[in-house]
Amino acid sequence: MDIVLQPTLAGAAFAALAVAGGAPIFSDGLRAFRLRRQLERLTERALVEEPTGFVHTRGRVLLDSPLFSPLTGKPCAGYRLEVQGLGAVRPTVAEERRPFRIVSGDTSARVMAGAGRWVLAETGQREIAPDEQVSEHLTSLLKRSPDVLLLQHRRMPIVLIERALFAGAETHVVGCVRHARPYELPHELELMRTGTDDVVQTVAGRAKPAFEPAPEPGDAPGAGSTGRESLPRKSTGPFGIERRAPGRPFPGDVDLWVDGGGLLDFVLVSDAAPATDQLVMSKWRTLGLLLGPAVSLTGLLYLAHAADQLRSQGRF
Repeated sequence: MDIVLQPTLAGAAFAALAVAGGAPIFSDGLRAFRLRRQLERLTERALVEEPTGFVHTRGRVLLDSPLFSPLTGKPCAGYRLEVQGLGAVRPTVAEERRPFRIVSGDTSARVMAGAGRWVLAETGQREIAPDEQVSEHLTSLLKRSPDVLLLQHRRMPIVLIERALFAGAETHVVGCVRHARPYELPHELELMRTGTDDVVQTVAGRAKPAFEPAPEPGDAPGAGSTGRESLPRKSTGPFGIERRAPGRPFPGDVDLWVDGGGLLDFVLVSDAAPATDQLVMSKWRTLGLLLGPAVSLTGLLYLAHAADQLRSQGRF
């Protein structure tokens, strides 16, 4: 007995979605496959060696723009505040993270792990009674959660658990380390009149007129028509005349950055050595390498069959 599949409009819509959805499924499976191979070959490298690639390194936390933990009030690179009522199974989470640096000896690396995974130990705990007054900052954090408002309406005690990454703490980071050159802004920008009121030629740290007046006969060499000493010439180096802010890195210096690495999209920040189960990628995610093309191919076959049926019926 022959089974004839009669295409429908709904089926064609689902087939189109399958064709479009196969690509992200395949992409996720490919990313999981690559990450699984990198995790299997992962080794710890000292930060002073300036390693590159997907590595595990560690150092002390150095803050660029510090936060303050909500319970202990200490400077930190990020925190996670778990809020739950007594006997509740799942807590409500409020967290905030910022880029920071890890330092080992004279070498430092900037960690961009805002969207990464943070594994931190408990750094503080507090129980709040129904009528207890708390700080303004803590109140603003609690108001973000509808569950907290419900607990306060029921006059139930609230338990707060803080997990923070404090300044100076020894931190382990797993991610892609790369060399980057910092973008350097001019320390000072000086605008000068050129006679056209809007034409200005600038160099790092100093501006010079776009058009210099020709020297009058009898003027001293290097002086313009105004008799004013001309601006010093731009140097033959690649940056010309420069004024640098104290402490800013020079373009030749190398800066280390740690991030997800684009294709891998994996960053782990931990206040202790990562456990084995934290560095294991599930085999099920790699099935997307086969499932993605299969889903797209199925959708294409259905659409091709629908087009053939419409053609045989003289619809087009």
